Formats: sequence, C-alpha cells, structure tokens
Amino acid sequence: MPSEIIRSGTFRDGFEAGFRAIRGTTRALPAVPAQPATRANQTAFLMGVRKGIERATGKDVDDLAD
Repeated sequence: MPSEIIRSGTFRDGFEAGFRAIRGTTRALPAVPAQPATRANQTAFLMGVRKGIERATGKDVDDLAD
C-alpha cells in the first residue's frame, strides 16, 4: 500500500508531527505556540509542522536548507 503524505489537520496536529519527527515519540511535547498567519500555498497543518521542526531543532526551517 503506498504511503500518503498528511497535509491536512490542525496547526496543533502539524506541530506535534513536526516536533516528533525530529525528537521522537517519547519526548514530552512542549507548549504549542500561537498559530502564525498561514503562508501562500500552505495549510494550518503544514505551518504547524514547520513550527514543530523549528522548536525541535532550535533553528528557523528556512535556515535549514542552507
């Protein structure tokens, strides 16, 4: 069965997915930040993933590609 990328859900769902993708499922989830404005071509879920990754790495997601 092919895997599907989840692109919908709440900001909180995305934040948890992003954070856990980096830190794992056994780490305590930090407080979820306020939802920022949604960028063009993004969803609330994807914005949450970005913020979760940023919280887990301590870096801005845009800086990780450099």
